[in-house]
Amino acid sequence: MIHAKTVIAMVLFGLMYQHQAMANSDSSTYPSQAVGHYQHNDIHRLFSDLKESDKIFVSRNSLFKPYVVTDENEIKELFSVRAKGINPPSQMGTLEFSPSKMTWVNASSILSFLFRRYVADNQTFNVPFVASTDRDRPSRAYDLHYNASNLCSGMGFFESNLKNVCVLDKHDNFGLVEINYNPDIGLFSSTYRIRLLPENGVQESLSHKLFLTFASLIGVYSNHNQVGFRSPLSTFDYHLTNNNTFITENVKFSDLQKKCEYDSFSACHFKFVGENTENLLADGKKITSQSDFSSKKRFSVHFTKSGSPKLNLNNSILSGSSYINYGFYNQAELEMFRDIGYNINTAEFFGTSIYNSGTPEKRVVYNITSSFTASNGELRPFKQEKASIVPLSIGTHIYGSYNDVTQSGIIASQGFGSIGIRVDGSRNRLLIPKSSSIIENGESATGLAVTYGRNNIIDIRGDVEASGVDGTALRFDFGSNVLSDLKEFRGSYRRVRTYDYLQRKISKEQAESYNVPIDIRGPLVSSLNISGKITGKKYSIYIDDSAHVENINLTSKAKINGDIVSKWSYFVAPDGKSLYSKAYNPKLLAGKLHFDAAYGENLNMPFFVKKLATNINLGVKKKNKAKDFTSDNIVSDSKSHVEINGNIIGKTLNLLSYGGMSDIIGLININRLYIKDSSVYIAPTKDGTNSVVEILDLNRGGQLDLTNGGSQTFIVKEKASISSNAVICLDADKDGMIIDDIKFEGSLFAPDGVVNIEPGISYNDVKRYSSDPKALLEFMNNFVRQANQKLDKYHAYTRFPKHLWYTQGGMGRTVNCSSRGCYIGDFINTYSNATKPLPMWRYILSIAGCILMLAFSVVLIRKTGSGRYG
Repeated sequence: MIHAKTVIAMVLFGLMYQHQAMANSDSSTYPSQAVGHYQHNDIHRLFSDLKESDKIFVSRNSLFKPYVVTDENEIKELFSVRAKGINPPSQMGTLEFSPSKMTWVNASSILSFLFRRYVADNQTFNVPFVASTDRDRPSRAYDLHYNASNLCSGMGFFESNLKNVCVLDKHDNFGLVEINYNPDIGLFSSTYRIRLLPENGVQESLSHKLFLTFASLIGVYSNHNQVGFRSPLSTFDYHLTNNNTFITENVKFSDLQKKCEYDSFSACHFKFVGENTENLLADGKKITSQSDFSSKKRFSVHFTKSGSPKLNLNNSILSGSSYINYGFYNQAELEMFRDIGYNINTAEFFGTSIYNSGTPEKRVVYNITSSFTASNGELRPFKQEKASIVPLSIGTHIYGSYNDVTQSGIIASQGFGSIGIRVDGSRNRLLIPKSSSIIENGESATGLAVTYGRNNIIDIRGDVEASGVDGTALRFDFGSNVLSDLKEFRGSYRRVRTYDYLQRKISKEQAESYNVPIDIRGPLVSSLNISGKITGKKYSIYIDDSAHVENINLTSKAKINGDIVSKWSYFVAPDGKSLYSKAYNPKLLAGKLHFDAAYGENLNMPFFVKKLATNINLGVKKKNKAKDFTSDNIVSDSKSHVEINGNIIGKTLNLLSYGGMSDIIGLININRLYIKDSSVYIAPTKDGTNSVVEILDLNRGGQLDLTNGGSQTFIVKEKASISSNAVICLDADKDGMIIDDIKFEGSLFAPDGVVNIEPGISYNDVKRYSSDPKALLEFMNNFVRQANQKLDKYHAYTRFPKHLWYTQGGMGRTVNCSSRGCYIGDFINTYSNATKPLPMWRYILSIAGCILMLAFSVVLIRKTGSGRYG
C-alpha cells in the first residue's frame, strides 16, 4: 500500500514537471529565428539615431532642379521648342518652389534617393515648370524625342540623359512640365512633408502632380495619335500587348479591335508586360523569360484623351481613377519604372506587396516570414542590424481581397510617414502573431493602416508601435482624394461629388449618393481583435470620420498605450428612411450611406443605427477558437484583464464590458458604457476634464470603479439604467466625505430605487480602520449619508456598503457591521465575484455532505447504543 506522503510527493513532482513543460511551451512562441529574422523581444535594438532619416531625406542635394517660368514670351518659346504641336496655356496660374514649401523639398529628396544611381557630382537636371488653370488641360510633361534612326529611338531627351545614353551636353535643353489646377479649388502645397495617406482636403495635391508628371518625363508616355501608334514607339509602348501580341510601329487602333479607340477604357485590351511587374503578380514564381508571362495576371492600360497612359489600378497615382488616396507610388508603379529601364531598388520602399485576390470560396493564404528593416542600398536582402530609415515605405501592402495573411516577419522602420502594414482590399484577414512586432517609430508614421475596402478582419497578438512624433499605431482612414475631395469624396458606405453639384452638372441628391461601389458598402473593418500590445504616441487607435470600424475586441492581456479616438458619425435623414454622414468640411456635401442590395430600399432604421456604432468589447473570448469573432462566437471571459493607458473619445463609440477587469487610465467621452459581471476602472489624468457618457447601463454584477485617490466627475448625459446588483465605487476621505461626483443629467432607472455606492480609500486608511471597528462604523455611516444626499434628487438611495475598495489597485475587502462596529474581512478582486451566486455544484456538494454527515451520525449512534444510556 502506497503511503499518503508518497502520493503527495508524486503529485507535486507531476505539477512541477507540467509547469516546466508549459514554460518551455510558452517560450517557444518567441523562437530563435533563422538568419534574416529577429526575435520578438529584441526588436528595439534595431533603432538608433532617429534623426538619421532627416539628414538623408531633407537636406540631400536634389537630382532635379525646377524653376518656374512666368514670362509669356518665354513660355511660348519653350512650348514651340520642347512641346511641338502643343499650344501654350492661355490662362496662367501661380507656382512656387522654395525651401519653405516642404512638398517640393520632400518630393525632390525622395526622387533623388530613389534614382541616386543616376546622380553625378554637381550635376542637376534643370527643368522649367509652367503653371496653368485652363479647364481642359491636364498636368503633364513634354519633351523632344529621338527619331527612329537613333540608338535612343523613341526616348525623350530627358529619359536618355537620365539613363546616360545619347547624352546631351547641356542639362537645360530638354524637358518641360505643366502643372494644371482648378482655380476654384486651389492647389495644396503643405509646409509639412508628404504623407502616404494624403491630407490635401478640398484642394488638389501638388505632390501628386509632381509624381504624375515626373513619370511621364522619365518615359511613361506613348507615341500615338488618335488613329494609332506612330514610329518610333516609346520605351513604354514596347511593353504593351494586345491579346498577348506586342504592339508594333504604325499599327492602327481599329486593326487591334473593332471598337478600339485611343481613349477607350477597356475595349483595346492593352496590358503592360515586363519582368518585374510580372514577378509582382506571379505568387512567388520567378519570371525569367517572355514565355513565362501570364496573360491573366497583368496590369491593364488605357489612354486619356491627352494621350497619357493610365494603369487600370484602383486609387494609385498613375491610375485613371477618379479617386486616388496614395501619396507616393505603389510597388506596381515602381516595378514599371524598372521594366522601362531604371535601376532602382523598390525593396527599400516595399517589403511585400500582395496584388492578387482570392474568392469567397477559395481564399489565398500568405505567411510573410521575411523581415523589413534597413536596406544596404543594393539589390540584396535587408541588413539585420538597423531599422529602415527610408520615408514613405510600406513593410507589407495588401492590395488584393480575400487573402489570409500572417505577418510573421518583423517590420522595423523610423522613416518619416512610413506605414508598417497598409490594407487597401476587402474581406482580408490579417494576423500579427505573438512572435511578431510592427514598429514604426518615424515622425508621422503608422503601424498599421486600413485605407480602403470593406469587412477586413485584423487580429493582433504581437506588438504594434508608433512612438515617434504624431505616431499612430492603428489608423482606419480613407485619407484625401489627391484630385480634391470636392471632386470626389469616398468613405465607408458613401461616394460624394460636391463639385459636380456646384457646377450644376448633377442634382444634390445625385451628388450625395453617387454610384457607391460594392467594395465600400460595408465597414472598413468588421472585427479588430487585440490580445497583444498597441502603443501610439498620438493615437493608439484612430478612426477617421471617413471610416467605420464595427467591432474592437480587447481580449485578456491586451495592453493599449495611447488615446483611442473615433471621428466616425452618422445621422438619420429628416424623412426617417435613410442615413447620412456629415462631411468634415462645410464645403462638402453630406453623403448618403448605401448598403448591400440584400437589405433593400426600406431600411430597418433601428437595426442600422445600432449596427453603425463602433463596439469596443472588453473581457470577451471566442467560443470556438477556430472561427472568427462574430456575434454568435463570442462569450464573456471572467479571467480577462485589459489595460488601457489613454483616453477613449468618440460619439459613436460603445464601451461594452462582459467579464473580468478592465483598467482605463484616462477619461472617456463616448456614447454608451455597458458593464455586466465585470469591473471597469476609470482614473482620468490630472487635467480636470470630466468623463462623459450618453448612456450608462450597469447590469447585474457590473462595477464602475472611480476610486483613484483623487477627485473626478462622471457625467451621464441622457439615461442611466443601474441594477440593484451592480455597484459604483467612489473615492472618500478618511472621514467618509465623498470626493468624486456622478451626475445623471437625463433619466435614471433603478429597480426599487436602489443605486449601490461603495467607498474607496487608501491602503493606510484601510489598515487604520481594521484595528478600530467603531471608527470604521462612523466612517461608513458618514459615507452612506453623503451618498444618499447625492441620490436624493434622483429619487434613489444606496444600501449600506458591503465592501471597501483600495485606491491603489483593483482590490477590495468585505465589511461586516453591527451596532458595535464594522469589521474588515476577506479580500475580493471584483464586485461581480463577491456577489456572484454559488454554482449549482456547490449546492449539490453541500447537500451531499450534509446527507453523509447525517448518515455517519446515525451509524455512530447505533454503534454506541449500548454505552452510557444503553
